[in-house]
Amino acid sequence: MKWNSIVLKWGATIFLVYMSVLVPLILIINELYKRSYLHDARHQIVQLADYYSKTFSELDMESLHTAAKLTETDFCLIDQKGVVLVSSNIKLFPQGIRVERKLVNYAFAKKAVKNKEYHAEDHQNYFLSGKRLGRGAGEEEAGLFLFSGTDPINKSVHHMKVLVLSSMLGALCVALVFTYMASRKLASPLLKMERATRAIAKGKYYEKVPAKSKDELGSLAKAINDLGHELERYRNRQSELFANVSHDLRTPISYIKGYTQVIRDQLYKEEKEKELYLSIILSESDQLNALITDLFELSKIEGGQVGLTYDRHHLPSLIGSCLKKAELKAKHRSVHLHQEIDEGSLMVMTDGVRLEQILMNLVENAINYNKPDGHVTLKAWRGREKMYIQVRDTGIGIPREDLPFIYERFYKVDKSRTNRMGSTGLGLAIVKHLVLLLEGEIQVTSILHKGTTFTIALPADFQPARRKDVQE
Repeated sequence: MKWNSIVLKWGATIFLVYMSVLVPLILIINELYKRSYLHDARHQIVQLADYYSKTFSELDMESLHTAAKLTETDFCLIDQKGVVLVSSNIKLFPQGIRVERKLVNYAFAKKAVKNKEYHAEDHQNYFLSGKRLGRGAGEEEAGLFLFSGTDPINKSVHHMKVLVLSSMLGALCVALVFTYMASRKLASPLLKMERATRAIAKGKYYEKVPAKSKDELGSLAKAINDLGHELERYRNRQSELFANVSHDLRTPISYIKGYTQVIRDQLYKEEKEKELYLSIILSESDQLNALITDLFELSKIEGGQVGLTYDRHHLPSLIGSCLKKAELKAKHRSVHLHQEIDEGSLMVMTDGVRLEQILMNLVENAINYNKPDGHVTLKAWRGREKMYIQVRDTGIGIPREDLPFIYERFYKVDKSRTNRMGSTGLGLAIVKHLVLLLEGEIQVTSILHKGTTFTIALPADFQPARRKDVQE
């Protein structure tokens, strides 16, 4: 496993988050336990001191010694001069000795001493609580201080620290295992995606990523699968594009070369035959020029190199100009041209040159694929938010299964290529790109052997400022 792998990065992140919560929590619990234990010990000393002071006159010395053993504490009774009268710990406070002045102050303080820590001569620490005792009539007052060693408390706190450290080590081991499993689980889909994308980069577009979850990772897996599918489709289209381009370039070049050789070698019998060969050469040259022009135009459009110039245009005039340009070709193929323009405001803010290019492509297609004595109709009307232009013909139609692909480059319904009809196979691809460039939409409906209808929808109230980025 690499040191910079995502498994280790995620694992380290999860582990740090886990420990940043766990360690302070354990330390806080330990501190709370320590304080609570010390508070209870000190409170116990104070309560016992109060109890002894209240019941001292009722208890004998034997009872006091018994109570001290049961509570694991020691007591010492002193007079006002600090002389020990009675002691339960004769090693620390032998009877008859004089204690330190501060202990006398603790015992005879006007206000009861609640809690003090005392470092004795035996080098041990004690919790100390003092209390003034009232004596009977004619008797001298005495002072009582109760003390308890801190060693048992320190041992308990130490055991608690050991337990906390053991718990922390156990939690650390559990955290490491959990972190490793969680990071592997989280990183597994990404590792599969990495392998799949590398396979796709090598051309294995069939490689798929399991997309079981419905979260962002599942969405990413589906996106990678879609990417592989689109790349495979793009590669197939690219191969088909090269085949189509080479075929469509080779065909006119072959005609031009063949008939040029015939004329050069004077293999024709009469001038009419020569004129026929020359007309074929001219026709194929036009076809070749049209193909190169369309390829160049489509390349510019797809590369975003087309500049748009917006202005207000009168739609009926634009349609009339298109029909006038197509009139000669329609007449040659015995096709009738019509226009249906609704009354009202048909001014549109658009690039007139590009819109005319769209309409000319559609009209010429409608003429090329029409029947003798057929009809081509251009219709325009204004909707609520859109301006609609429709090109309708009574031609051969398009099969339903071919409709989704007609905007692809070099896609032709006639797969046999026996009838070229002067088409480069790029017209509808150019139309689609230009319509989108003008922020419009295009739809097609067709019935086989009855005709095809293309409908273009453009924004009716278009603001040129919105297309500043395209113009630039």
